[in-house]
Amino acid sequence: MAAVVGMSGLTIGMAPAAIAATSTQDLKINEVFSDGTDFVELTNTGTEPIDLNGLKFIDGGGTPADLVSESTLLAPGAYYSFEPNTAWGIGLGKGDSATILASDGTTVIDTVTWPGGTHATPSYGRCADGTGAFVINTRATRDAANDCPNPFAAIVINELRSNDAGGGKDFVELTNTGSSTIDISSLTFVDNDPAHTPLAIAPEATELAPGAFYSFETDSLNDGNGYGLGKGDSVTILDGTTVIDTYTIAAGEHATPSVGRCPDGLGAFATTASATPGTANDCPSVPGADKIKINEVNSDPEDWFELTNTGSSAIDVSGWRYSDSTTATTVAIAEGTVIPAGGFVTIASEVGLGKGDSVHLYLADGLTRLDATTWPTGEHATSWGRFPDGTGDFQALTPTASAANQTAGPVTSPPALDPNWDDIEINEMSSLNAGDPGNPGFADAVELMNTGTNAVTIEGWKQTDSGAASGAVALKLADLKVWNGTELVPATSWVIQPGAFVTFSSKKGLSGEGDGVKIYGPEGESQLVDQASYGDGDGGISDTYTSDSRAFAACPDGSNEFWRVTSNSFGRSNAESCISKSRRFVTNVVVNEVSNISNKAELLNTGTTAEDISGWELVDAQGNVTFTVPANTTIAAGEFFVADPVIGLNSIDSIAIRNAQGASIVAHSWTEDGIESYSRCEFFGKVSYVETPTATWGTANACPQLASTNWPGPAAVRTVDAADAFTDLDANDEGDVSGVTFDPRDSSVLWAVMNKGRLFKMKKAGDQYEVLPEWDGGVKVRFTDGAGELDAEGVTVGPDGAIYLTSERDNARAKSVSANKIARYDVSGVTASTTELVATHQWDVNEMVVTGTNLGLEGITFVPDTFLVNSGWKVNGTAYKASDYDTPGLFVTAVEGTGNLHFFSLPAGGAPVEVKVEHSGFPWSMDVAYDADRAMLWALCDDSCGGVYNTLKVTNGNFAVTNSYSRPADMPNLNNEGMAIAPWSTAVDGKVEVVWADDGDTDGHSLRAGQLELAPETVTPVVKADSRVTAAAATIAYGKAGTVQVRVSPTNATGTVEVKRGSTVLGTATVTNGSATVTVGARTLAPGTHTLSVVYLGDDNTKSATRGVTLTIAKASSTVSAVSISTSKPKVRKTKLVVGVKITSNTGVPATGKVRVKIGSKTYSGTLKNGVAKVKLPKQKSRGTKKVTISYSGSSTVSKSSTVVKRVRWR
Repeated sequence: MAAVVGMSGLTIGMAPAAIAATSTQDLKINEVFSDGTDFVELTNTGTEPIDLNGLKFIDGGGTPADLVSESTLLAPGAYYSFEPNTAWGIGLGKGDSATILASDGTTVIDTVTWPGGTHATPSYGRCADGTGAFVINTRATRDAANDCPNPFAAIVINELRSNDAGGGKDFVELTNTGSSTIDISSLTFVDNDPAHTPLAIAPEATELAPGAFYSFETDSLNDGNGYGLGKGDSVTILDGTTVIDTYTIAAGEHATPSVGRCPDGLGAFATTASATPGTANDCPSVPGADKIKINEVNSDPEDWFELTNTGSSAIDVSGWRYSDSTTATTVAIAEGTVIPAGGFVTIASEVGLGKGDSVHLYLADGLTRLDATTWPTGEHATSWGRFPDGTGDFQALTPTASAANQTAGPVTSPPALDPNWDDIEINEMSSLNAGDPGNPGFADAVELMNTGTNAVTIEGWKQTDSGAASGAVALKLADLKVWNGTELVPATSWVIQPGAFVTFSSKKGLSGEGDGVKIYGPEGESQLVDQASYGDGDGGISDTYTSDSRAFAACPDGSNEFWRVTSNSFGRSNAESCISKSRRFVTNVVVNEVSNISNKAELLNTGTTAEDISGWELVDAQGNVTFTVPANTTIAAGEFFVADPVIGLNSIDSIAIRNAQGASIVAHSWTEDGIESYSRCEFFGKVSYVETPTATWGTANACPQLASTNWPGPAAVRTVDAADAFTDLDANDEGDVSGVTFDPRDSSVLWAVMNKGRLFKMKKAGDQYEVLPEWDGGVKVRFTDGAGELDAEGVTVGPDGAIYLTSERDNARAKSVSANKIARYDVSGVTASTTELVATHQWDVNEMVVTGTNLGLEGITFVPDTFLVNSGWKVNGTAYKASDYDTPGLFVTAVEGTGNLHFFSLPAGGAPVEVKVEHSGFPWSMDVAYDADRAMLWALCDDSCGGVYNTLKVTNGNFAVTNSYSRPADMPNLNNEGMAIAPWSTAVDGKVEVVWADDGDTDGHSLRAGQLELAPETVTPVVKADSRVTAAAATIAYGKAGTVQVRVSPTNATGTVEVKRGSTVLGTATVTNGSATVTVGARTLAPGTHTLSVVYLGDDNTKSATRGVTLTIAKASSTVSAVSISTSKPKVRKTKLVVGVKITSNTGVPATGKVRVKIGSKTYSGTLKNGVAKVKLPKQKSRGTKKVTISYSGSSTVSKSSTVVKRVRWR
């Protein structure tokens, strides 16, 4: 008996040992992975099986171990992998090696060593499989073809020119922005003419070093048959059909003297001062850029920095930009900012400067950094400056804004709390955004009033919303505004006089759905000075309540009686605004059930007395009246009123109640049809509208039941992060960790993400999880444009080893706007010097997840195709077909506002595809996790539901709730928004660890852990039959679709076969009776011989298989289909003939290149355009009939034509 390693997996069966090859020269190490469940993958590059029995393995040290214990045959093209740590206790480390030895234990068959100081992760593999060099792969692909990175990702177009006035040739310049040399000889160029074929740009073995440049003249390509660049033309660099980079010249304009990136390789394109093909771009110079230095910084109590001019003349820095340590977001310096020679300018920072922060100075492009400074971790810059000015090292100094720096002095102490602090009262609040009608000119306004008889200074005071004191942010003098009698103007003093007012924009965003304001004294004692709160719609516009309120004001001034007012009075007395004071529309009548399908709505009186609703109206999202209650209509306590028909409700809409006085309350908003209705239901003390399959007009609603059972594990819960481990990292001192997940590649790794856009990689040390050194403080994450701040909620590890995050808005650029996105991050190269990660891809799903701001995407998890297919999951009533999507599985996201689970296919470089929406069983959902051990999903609802967890399994094609579990008995009802379950492989005594993320950072702790005691079900694996796939070599003409005939055995196999070039699928077909015909597109492959892969994907009973096939693409044949001569009676020494030639191909491919016309010993040529060329012949000197020979020399896609002879008589 021998083990036979087949094309796609390991199967054991009878095989005669005699078929094994005795030579092992074709055995290659193909892929290795360390830093987790280490594995080594081998492949057979030969044509005969290789017996692995007798071979040995060794890492960078130790004793060789026997690779296998019995005869094991590795088939040609197949893979065999093993886990050295599992098999022999040999772990693979950083900069380690893997070696296969012959039976003598010394002869090396193959070996690989990965770079020192790094793990082989995501994996280290050959590209191409079995033969290529080792590179860091995009993801680990154990027992499958390597997922090689795009080798040209670092290649960008750097400069180009068209129509040079001095006669210079059109050119394109590339540069390498990466860190390793890249062979660019396979790349091609094409302009925007659809008839043009991509042309090779460089000779064989042309390599481009990091930071180097390569330029080519576009019309000199293809032996002088290239393409010139015209007005509004484009330049595209291709790897086969994959676009590497592209640039389009402005419409109607030439690129002259050239356009290039400034700075090289990274910046935006700009018109250069001169063309510089093959060298650094001649970017427009900025006068004085080398003379301006950051000279001093202060981050407490006010945020400012000082610039100095070390030059001999004044320098205008208007439009230059700066940032804090969040370097992806920059702020422009105000117009008119000029620094005199040797002078200083102090700039009030618009970005908050915190402890251990930085200031960076840039040119106006926001990319070219001129200067930067970072002050010590854990300390404020009070003050931090150069000594001597402009040239010295940064150190702690005495603050001297706009003046020469002084040597180190004492650190400024926080201001003292004014003894009359208790006279300051919150007098007015508004949650309106800056663009909302009725706002005072800025967002989230707060007003303070001095109700006493003494002046009070508020210097050093702090403010926050309804959150904890730890989130309070110090006010700056620049924040404060006062009323000058006609308008609000900047305050010039911290002092509030008796009876006076001061106003500012809240340091924390205020919610329209209800929030609060808290004022604290200076750092140190941090005395709570005053606090006030408001309800839904009281402070302005709300997503859930229609309100005409524009502020929540004290009436009278300084009192604790707050009222809704329809006009604000910030900075002055509320007396005028209080004239419009009112309370909200108070009623016990609610919309209890509504359906846009049935065109009905049901009202319920939840009070204890009857209520007259005569003349009340039901209105939709546009304010249209959909139903008017008849006169003399009263609803008794506990009774219903059914409005029928309700006219005009849509699939995306809302319904509100409006009373006879015009006050209204939004009841419910929806984004899809409610089938059969949306019903008002109460869960855990909170009311929400949920979709109900049964409508109950006039009777109690058929609300789903959320009865839960005890947590399946011990009651004990403990904190597993250090006190304030995350609190001190947040700019607002809030440890808002929302998502956690264990890494499936290494279960000892825990990933955590904060709402403020920081990602952490952690490992357990003793009883706590600690951040790895290179991830200390968390790494900031940015959107694909390198800017913004993700409101990061969920985290998961994708099948490629990358990290995927959900974000429901951009905290830095549009915090009040819903912006649901999923972003991918390559974390393989993070080092201690990494300050931020920019998303490699992002998918905007906002149109598919329609919610209010901060109610969108929460948790995320990846579910593989194998599970979805094997579980019988259905989409639109039919079995899920993995081949319909270009991904190995689907990402599932939990949505807070709806409780729905959205299943997405996220193709790299493609748009997101929403495959299906399922229900979590909750009205709101904060996390979702795929449990591979138990073949199910977990859905989490936070403290809104009392901390309940639903498990969902596929039932009749849909995910359905199978169990609901309460939180562990010792777990308080916390704002747990993330949940990570360790794999069963880590179980001890039948229990695995579970980690929760508390978004509220209760008691300074964000992470808590307990245990799950829920053993996976024993599943009997399906034994699949081996398969074999064959294909006949074929030859087709370029421009004509061709077919590849494929046979699959056994003949009862079903499913799909693919023909692939590398990872690109060229065509697919369904297997019928053991055969399939795969069509390859007409212009998919260039002329030449191509070695392709034929892949049978397998079915429920049959394994997959792969085989190579040769496909030859012949050039299209050509014909001289028409010849025209400008005149039939040319005269010697007078007539210049024009010969028109039309070339056609047999497949319709446009002929390009040259047509040649020969008379006697002279040959003349013309270039084909749209298949036609005109060749001009000179005047002939002698009479007689002459032979005119016409030929086409062919192109890269069309073969040369046969010669056509015409006879022309000159008179």
